[in-house]
Amino acid sequence: RRRPYKEDKTMFVQKRDYGAFLQSVRINVGKEVGLLNDEDAYLVLRELPTLEMIELRDAYAKGQKELLMFFREVLPKIITEHNFYETDDKKMTSEALSDLIFERMDLSGKVIGEYSSASFFTRQKKSEEQ
Repeated sequence: RRRPYKEDKTMFVQKRDYGAFLQSVRINVGKEVGLLNDEDAYLVLRELPTLEMIELRDAYAKGQKELLMFFREVLPKIITEHNFYETDDKKMTSEALSDLIFERMDLSGKVIGEYSSASFFTRQKKSEEQ
């Protein structure tokens, strides 16, 4: 039996291909946190799993409070990358970053708004219409 080479793209290898499997969106928030340029502070959020995507749609239909509560719960789980630090050399945890985001309405609004308008939501809406 032949062992696959790292370059072999004829099969899915989770360790190698998972990042390309799920979509993600980079959200620049530098100005919202007091920096000069929006690109100076960012977070990357990955696509929600199927059940959470359905829960998001339900929360959106129920109103702003339910939507905010849903995102407050799920946000730490979908942050895959960021450049926020507690100190000069200690990176914030996803949970601490999520708490920081929800301290300001404009910041949480931008994160939720840009995440919700990401291409994977557009794809989801198109498949529901068909």
